[in-house]
Amino acid sequence: MTREVRGAETVLSCHVDAAARALDAAAGSSSLCSLSRAGIAIPGIKYPEGAWAALRDVKRATGGQGDVAVAAAQVRQRWAADLALHQERSSGSDWVSYLTGGVDAIDGLLVEITPGF
Repeated sequence: MTREVRGAETVLSCHVDAAARALDAAAGSSSLCSLSRAGIAIPGIKYPEGAWAALRDVKRATGGQGDVAVAAAQVRQRWAADLALHQERSSGSDWVSYLTGGVDAIDGLLVEITPGF
């Protein structure tokens, strides 16, 4: 494993951890399930949830050994396409916030690990 790959994996792990902390801070002491069941829009929680979920998708896509930048670009493409579809369909604010959080989080990762991104 090259030094750059190990470094990118470390950066990814730091981003996943930061996203988890942001989600915990946004949700407070409430579980995400109980908040969702309340039937009210919660875009302020969905954004950090999407960030965490997208970064976990990137981590899964690397399998712990793959190229983080390539995996991130592929996952970002899927999330961005899904976001565009939900925006086109005028989906609810929770969906748009969730997907925007994911795209933004992957962009932040790519800026850090990809020169010239």
